[in-house]
Amino acid sequence: MKRLISVLICLALALGLMSGCGSQEAVEEGLDWDAARAKYEPDAVVLTVDGAEADWAEFFYWLYTCYNDYCSENGEITDLNAPSAYDAGMTVGELLIDAAKGYCVQYHALEVNAEKEGVRLTEEDEASLQALLESDISSVAGEDGTQEEFFDILAETYVSPELYDFINRMAALYSRAFTTLYGSSGEKLTEQQVEDFAEEYGFMTAKHILIQTTDAEGEPLDDAAKAEKLEQAEAIYAQLEGKSGEELEEAFDALMQENSEDTGLAAFPDGYCFSSGEMVEAFETAAAALEPGQMSEIVESPFGYHIILREPLRAEDRVMRFDSAGTPYTIRAVAAANLYDSQQMGWAENAETSWAPGFEDLDINDIFGG
Repeated sequence: MKRLISVLICLALALGLMSGCGSQEAVEEGLDWDAARAKYEPDAVVLTVDGAEADWAEFFYWLYTCYNDYCSENGEITDLNAPSAYDAGMTVGELLIDAAKGYCVQYHALEVNAEKEGVRLTEEDEASLQALLESDISSVAGEDGTQEEFFDILAETYVSPELYDFINRMAALYSRAFTTLYGSSGEKLTEQQVEDFAEEYGFMTAKHILIQTTDAEGEPLDDAAKAEKLEQAEAIYAQLEGKSGEELEEAFDALMQENSEDTGLAAFPDGYCFSSGEMVEAFETAAAALEPGQMSEIVESPFGYHIILREPLRAEDRVMRFDSAGTPYTIRAVAAANLYDSQQMGWAENAETSWAPGFEDLDINDIFGG
């Protein structure tokens, strides 16, 4: 059984410039970023990714962004040659160079491979990009701000009009490639692909009746109160014991709606669809031991007493989870997002990259004149 590590559930990479680091200021003032930026011409090619060129303007922006991100997470950088906080085998400077390169590879691998897959931005995408520019101008330069004023402000963080356009176009391309290759909700996946995904990651579906043994603050109830809760669970179980098939399903649902103290019941009335490691261990172990249609005995977890009914997986209509906007996602949609995530990582990992002449031994100390 494979563990589901990460899934791009929102189905759109957060690559848009204004949603990222485009308006930040450098955390540490000791480095002369303007002088460093002037080391090379903006259009000097730094590296190629599957034949696509990343120039100095782009690479430097990612270096600046990675520096600020590092400082935000780890505090002011006092020594670029010190071991990094993430990999003691690399200095801070080496890590920043490598991270900036990684961004270039990610973006240009997408650019090249989307082209190979025949993915193109649509008229709708182009209109959205224009609307995004207008919105960004208003939010950054003010309601009466001009495009020229907007880019003057972005230039303070080393973002040129060309770089702004490229990054946002890649964000749109990321979403368009997903829809083109997999469908907006994964509808282009075959039934077998969905089933294979569900099996690979050990998905199962179960509903339960929960009688809580914790108070509103999550603290355990005292022994007397807990005993009363167990009696309640036993009474419910007695009403279900011996039933099977549709009779069990109907009785279980009625008692679940009447008695379950699970706060997630309203969002997941048909049960939880989950993979290994997502649920409390006692619940998961008990559910995994059941066949679809079977009911467990009373199961105790840190949350209380559960009576669990294993359900058929039904990957097509089972809601696995909701995104931050409340949009439901089925296993099919999650499978598509996961497959696309893997495809994107593969594009980046398998990209043929090479430093351009003069940048083969790029050293951050040279960039900053150290």
